Amino acid sequence: MTPSKRLRRDAPALDRTSTAGKVAEYLRKRIASGRLQPGDRIPELSVSAALSVSRSPVREALMQLAQEGLVTIVPYKGALVSPLERKRFEDLLHYRVALEEFAVTRAVETAEAGEIDRLSGYIRKLRACAAAKDLPGAIEADLASHEFLVALARNELLTRAYGEMLNQLRLYLRLTITHYDHMDELAEEHEHLLEALRGRRKATARKLIRAHIVHGFQEALRELERRTDVAT
Repeated sequence: MTPSKRLRRDAPALDRTSTAGKVAEYLRKRIASGRLQPGDRIPELSVSAALSVSRSPVREALMQLAQEGLVTIVPYKGALVSPLERKRFEDLLHYRVALEEFAVTRAVETAEAGEIDRLSGYIRKLRACAAAKDLPGAIEADLASHEFLVALARNELLTRAYGEMLNQLRLYLRLTITHYDHMDELAEEHEHLLEALRGRRKATARKLIRAHIVHGFQEALRELERRTDVAT
C-alpha cells in the first residue's frame, strides 16, 4: 500500500476549528502506528484530499511536525517522515534520561502514597501484554507508565516536553519492535522502581529509572543497527 493510500485509509472528517492541529494529530498517529514509515513522502495534496481540507492547514501541520522532529522538509521534494538515525536516537536517550530523572525526583518529594501506588496498575498491564506476547501493547503499556511518572511531577513544562519527545521515541520503538523479547524483565524493573518510590529513596529511584531506560535503548539500538545493515 502506497503512502497516499495509507493516508486516505480511515481518514476522519474535520471541522474548521484548529484544523492544522487536527491534521498534525492525524499524521502523528499515522507515523506512530507505522502506517507512515521513515522515509515515506507525505504529499500535501493527498493529505488535503483525505481530510477534505485545503493545503494551507496541511502545510502548517507539516511545519509543526518538522519542529517536533517527526517530519523533514526537503527543498523541491516536500515533506517526508524523518529517517531513523543513530545520532538522533542517542540524543533522545540522553534527553529522556534527564527528564525522567527529574520526574522521579519530584515524585519522591511530592507525590502522595496513593498516587505512587497507581503505578502498580500499569505494571499489571505490562505483565499481561508480555504474557500474551502482545509486543505493541506491552511497549505502549511501558510508555504509559513513564507518562504517568512524569505526570506525578506536576510540572506542566516537563509534561509538554516529554510528550513531544515521546512522539519521536515512538517512531524508533515502532520500527524496532521485534527486539523486545523480554518484556517481563522490564516489568520487574518497574517493580523495583515502584518500591524505591514507596520508600522515598530518591537516589535509588534515579539510578533505577536510568538503568531501565538505558536497558531498552541498548536493545533497540542493536535492532536499529541490524536494520540499517540489512538496508545497505
